[in-house]
Amino acid sequence: MSPYLFLICMEVLTRMLCTAQMNKKAGVGIKTTLKARKIPCLLFANDSLLFCRTNLESCRRLSKVLSEFCQSSGKLINFHKSSLTFSKNATAHDKQVVSSVLNITHQESLGKYLGFPVFKGRPTIATFGDLVSKTASKLQSWKTKHISKAGRVALIQANLESMLAHTMQCFQLPKTTARNINRISRNFFWQNYDDCKGLPLISWDKICRPKKAGVLGLRKMEPVNSAFLSKLIWKLFHGQSLWVEQMKAKYSINEDFSNISPRTLIPGFGSAFFKTAPNFGKEYNVKWGMKPKFVSGFTIAVLMITG
Repeated sequence: MSPYLFLICMEVLTRMLCTAQMNKKAGVGIKTTLKARKIPCLLFANDSLLFCRTNLESCRRLSKVLSEFCQSSGKLINFHKSSLTFSKNATAHDKQVVSSVLNITHQESLGKYLGFPVFKGRPTIATFGDLVSKTASKLQSWKTKHISKAGRVALIQANLESMLAHTMQCFQLPKTTARNINRISRNFFWQNYDDCKGLPLISWDKICRPKKAGVLGLRKMEPVNSAFLSKLIWKLFHGQSLWVEQMKAKYSINEDFSNISPRTLIPGFGSAFFKTAPNFGKEYNVKWGMKPKFVSGFTIAVLMITG
């Protein structure tokens, strides 16, 4: 029963923020583009992302909404686990004003969500450094001299491929990161002893072919990553969600997807996303052309509240 009560309470908070953002001068919420719907908040399990302008009036209005919600629901905000982050247009004075009004410290990053860092800008090799280290440590704990080749295949499939699935559904891994993970799997498979690398008898490309071709059916990271990103493109065709709505509005994507081109790439996730699009388009006979549109933004404060 308690999860349903929690969902009802968060629905009340969402409606309160939606009511507050209806006032254009309130400064609550964010718009990714002029054509898109305004987003007052994003909820993830017991974490919440709230958006507002970085001025005194907007911060006080948001603080008032949160106070009213706490009084009516009996819930309290954990300020020690909450954090603030700002857009690149925010000045040092803006950051100080927002932090003092909301009584929350400023951080450059919002931390991790589902084990992966929430970052701003284009992902780099350093962004996925912890992922490679975690992958290596996962297999190093097993003693290879006591495990057969069949057991190593099972460990690679059960640990590595499943552990990376969530990350590859959201981001395109840099080529260096993907190659490092492939190398970790390859070395673990051919390793003779704890410190002996071993001699590969067959090329890794052949080992990663499907089982119906008579080999082991292990998977390389690059094709799997492209397949996951293609699923997101499929959602743009057939999905009905806030993410699909925002993407179509921001990048002027029409219903048949006929005016998108990978030549005009968008920073960060967008470039990786649309690099996958041409291969997807060949399968469905889609012609690509693209005109991304950006709205001149205000300085925005993002508040992450952890329950």
